[in-house]
Amino acid sequence: MRFKILNQVFFNAIDNVSRALSTKTPMPILKAIKTDVTKEGIFLTASNANITIKQFVAKEVDGQKIMEIEETGSAAIPGRLLLEVLRKAHSEYVELALYEEKMVKITFGNSEFTLNCYDVREYPNISLISSTDPIRIKAKELAQLINQTVISVSTNESRPILTGVNLWVENNELICVATDSYRLSRKVVTLSEPRTEPINIIVPGKSLQELSRILVDFDEEVAIHLSPNMIAFEFDHLIFQSRLISGKYPDTNRLIPQNFGLELTMDRQELIDVIDRVSLLSREGATNIIKFDIYEDKTIVSLESPEIGKVTEEIVPKHQSGSLIRIGFNSKYLLDALRVLEDDEVTLKFTGEVRPFVIVTKDVTVTQLILPVRIE
Repeated sequence: MRFKILNQVFFNAIDNVSRALSTKTPMPILKAIKTDVTKEGIFLTASNANITIKQFVAKEVDGQKIMEIEETGSAAIPGRLLLEVLRKAHSEYVELALYEEKMVKITFGNSEFTLNCYDVREYPNISLISSTDPIRIKAKELAQLINQTVISVSTNESRPILTGVNLWVENNELICVATDSYRLSRKVVTLSEPRTEPINIIVPGKSLQELSRILVDFDEEVAIHLSPNMIAFEFDHLIFQSRLISGKYPDTNRLIPQNFGLELTMDRQELIDVIDRVSLLSREGATNIIKFDIYEDKTIVSLESPEIGKVTEEIVPKHQSGSLIRIGFNSKYLLDALRVLEDDEVTLKFTGEVRPFVIVTKDVTVTQLILPVRIE
């Protein structure tokens, strides 16, 4: 195996597949990126217990020559070390060559690295799923869907189901919901073609977070393939496959209130800035529970800690209607929700001091919900 390739192209591809590398595994081979060099280009594969990523780098793209292949072959190269070497490479091209089936030499400029490889014959044979009628969605829509829901997945492994995003299809709508029991995020995307078969699955939040980081650089359409226990996202010569979480996701429709006694419309960025400043004390060890005292002409945002101090700030809503309340909640939850929304204005809708409230915008496809805490 010997080839010369544009470093930036190779680095981007290695960076993509490295997101599936295993850090803690009884199989050391899964710390490697399987590199298969063919006459047409290079196939890169990485996998752990939950995610498999495979990317093809073509020899030529739009008439531009990406690489020169002198010798085909396969190698299992230590993935994270390879990524760091390429990150430090200062030349336009890098050259890789396999020696004695167990060492790969990486050269660029005046630098030369020799890395010990794993036995490529030990790399597991991983099958990637495919379907004849996949769900199709634009990459930017998929990235937005992930970013606006994954913030609410649970990090508590005692309830594995809540560590995932519930994805189901109704007619021509793809609906995604995540909740950790303290907050909830819901996003709806209209599909170009209605689906007839029932789909209701749970995708690990960690898998979707890694996928969203790859989607940042793509504008193409994504094909979503499903099997009873796997989901695969295919786009631009890359396949991202993840295991599904088994079980039944709780019914979340009943959690979103429909009637509200108070509504506040505010500038989103101004509200972010206010919450961010008021939350400064929590970074010094104070509670992260902030309070809204909502009056007829203004809202007082405050955080108080007997050990550290107190902060208050006033914000004037652009529009307000309904009865006045005092409510407390986790500032991080509100900041997370505000930062993934995209409109200039947001409306906070309250049902009571101890009832969930929602954050909405003109984009009716996304809803953020937060459960308040009792305050004195």
